[in-house]
Amino acid sequence: MQKVLKVVSLILLLCFAYQVLAIQTQINKVTDLFDKHIENKNNLLLDMKKQSDNAHDLIKSGQHHDAIVGIGESANKASEINSIGESDLENAGRSKRISNEYQFYDENELEPDYTKPGNRMHKLDAEDIVDATEKTIRNVGIDLMKKLIELGFNCKTVKGVIYKEPTYYIEIKKEEQKNTEYDQFFCEEPRNQYNCNDSVSLSCAKTGLRYGQWQHKTIKLPGHALHNEKMHWGYAVKWKYKRWGWHITPYHPKGWGEYQIDSLWRNNPELIIADARIYLANKLGVQLEQIREDVGFPPGGRGVDDGSSIDPVGCRWRVAWNEYEFTYYYRDTYPVCEVWAEDWTETCGLK
Repeated sequence: MQKVLKVVSLILLLCFAYQVLAIQTQINKVTDLFDKHIENKNNLLLDMKKQSDNAHDLIKSGQHHDAIVGIGESANKASEINSIGESDLENAGRSKRISNEYQFYDENELEPDYTKPGNRMHKLDAEDIVDATEKTIRNVGIDLMKKLIELGFNCKTVKGVIYKEPTYYIEIKKEEQKNTEYDQFFCEEPRNQYNCNDSVSLSCAKTGLRYGQWQHKTIKLPGHALHNEKMHWGYAVKWKYKRWGWHITPYHPKGWGEYQIDSLWRNNPELIIADARIYLANKLGVQLEQIREDVGFPPGGRGVDDGSSIDPVGCRWRVAWNEYEFTYYYRDTYPVCEVWAEDWTETCGLK
């Protein structure tokens, strides 16, 4: 039964969609049946109005707003947004988007990346489905109209009431116009004299970073820590029975061979030097661009020898120097302003 009602409703909608009929929409007689079956209608309406007014007053008073999640941070967020200049809105938005706070957009792929072939194919499939659905619905409507016409429901032949807009006429009375001559009078001197001061203030809209000259530096790193953290930088050399020394160098004189177990670092000195550059930047707490690529390892791979600086490092029969000296080039950084913003003001007063 419900399916029949839906089909009849669809037929009526399609039929009357082609005509604009001026018919009476309210066909039921207006009676007082509703008022008679509602007890104390006026009191009920007054109570409903009081409840509505109380709700509005409660919202305006701000009570219970603390129950809203995040209401305590709204003022700080509003102040933060208002502090952003008009010229910085785009950069601020991009910085906020790539911050850790909004990483879940990328992690959960909430914004589809159409550079991926899979996402691009999904989009094309969705467009094909929409086009095919629209075409199918249009054909169904045409077929349905043909069936209705065959059954005698020709909606196009039903004519509605025609309303014609009234025509208005304005009667214009013509009168003779006389020219009037005026004697012009110009003031030769201004009545008021002004004194204006213009001022401009500069502010930095975008800051940047510049680098100074390269400086040659040396640094001594503890041997025990290097052996535990960066064992792939060095290799063990047999000095005598049950005594092996740990030498550090990216270039093994005879080739690494089996001295290094990890194949990633074996016979790859450029990778070891790049790893040492990153280690020095983290150790000094500076940016990687402040350390040059040509980090120098200890001469001969040996540590600082002061006669009593060799101790065991926990491996069988292996000892290491307490300190290993490295050389590197370092440069300082200093901030600069890349984009300046001007703010002009003018103050005028009467002399």
